[in-house]
Amino acid sequence: MPKHLPICLLVATLTTLAPAIEAAENSDPSMGTKLGAGLSNIFLGFIEMPKNVINTSNEANVALGISGGVIKGGLHTVGRVLAGTLDVLSFPLPTESILAPQYVWENFNVETHYNSMFKTKK
Repeated sequence: MPKHLPICLLVATLTTLAPAIEAAENSDPSMGTKLGAGLSNIFLGFIEMPKNVINTSNEANVALGISGGVIKGGLHTVGRVLAGTLDVLSFPLPTESILAPQYVWENFNVETHYNSMFKTKK
């Protein structure tokens, strides 16, 4: 075994880990929140369906709530899953979530709307 092998391995390890350590020290604490919100929107986006049926029924009537709420809920489900996927893929970037409300269970009586894509945080 060459004499310099342990030193070379140490230098290689430190140069590999240095950018990761620097990124961890300067990372935004909301990165974990964005990742968690994205995952919850991917896996729980289907809750948009009953949410929109209930909200449309309360705004108009039960017949319109069942028919229109299912259609609107299906569209918002697709939108929430896609926005969640984008949040998961872009969680290291300091951008705001596209969705408002951010989670499907927040402000359950408020209809989901979509903000600008890649709007940076202030």
